[in-house]
Amino acid sequence: MNLIQALDFEAPLCAALVGAGGKTTALFALARQVSGLAWVSTSAHLGTDQTPLADRHYVITTEEDITPAQWLRQKVALLSGPATADDRLNSPAADLLEKIHQTADRAGVSLLLESDGSRSIPLKAPGEHEPPIPAWVRQVVVVVGSSMIGKPLSEKTVYRASRFAELTGLTEGETVTIESLRDLLLHPKGGLKNIPAGALKAVLFNQADTAGLQDLAGSVACDLLEGGYDRVVVGGLKSAPDELLRYART
Repeated sequence: MNLIQALDFEAPLCAALVGAGGKTTALFALARQVSGLAWVSTSAHLGTDQTPLADRHYVITTEEDITPAQWLRQKVALLSGPATADDRLNSPAADLLEKIHQTADRAGVSLLLESDGSRSIPLKAPGEHEPPIPAWVRQVVVVVGSSMIGKPLSEKTVYRASRFAELTGLTEGETVTIESLRDLLLHPKGGLKNIPAGALKAVLFNQADTAGLQDLAGSVACDLLEGGYDRVVVGGLKSAPDELLRYART
C-alpha cells in the first residue's frame, strides 16, 4: 500500500508532519495521493529546492495574497512565506496560515504542513519550542529515519543529539537502538510533544529499506499503539513507496 492508504486518514486532510528522515518526501507524497486537491504549507520552514515538487508556488505575505480561485487550478499548490537568504521558505504569518486553514476547510481541500525542521539529519529530538503544530491540525505524522538505527548517537545522526540523550537515557557515542527510538516517540517531550488534543497520531518509520529494519520497527509497533499512536507505518518512501506496512489499533 502507498502512504495515503497506509495512514488511512479521512480526506480532506488537515495534517502536520514532524520529526526527521523524509518529512518533505512524505508531505508531497500525501499531496499527490490524497483524493481531491491539496495545499502544502509550513508552520516552520521548507527548502527552496522543494518548490518544483508542487504544481505552482504562491508566496503569501498579506491577506490579499490569499487567492483560492488560483490555488484551486492545481492538484498541488505550495503556499509559503518569502524565502530567506539561506534558501529556506518561511511559514506564512500565523494569522495568514489560520486564514489558509479556514479557506481549505470551506473548499474541502487537504492542507498539509511541514511543522518541524531537522537540517536534513535523519533523526531528531524536539527543542523547547518545537514542533510548531497549529492547534487546529487533525492528524500528525511523526517521521523517523530508520537508517540511523545501529549508528552512534552524535550530531551527525540525530539533530539535537543532547536532547535525544536526555529523553532516552542514551549517552552520545552509544548506539541508537529501536528501543531508544520507541522511548523518544512515547515521551511527552519527544514524539508526542505539542500534538493537539484529539488529533490522530501516526509514526512513519521511513528509510526502512531492508527486512531487518522493517522487523525492528515492527517489534515496537504494539508499544507505540498502546502508548497513544493510532497508526505505525513502516517502509521506504523512495525505495518501495507502494509496499509500506501498516500497524493499527484494533
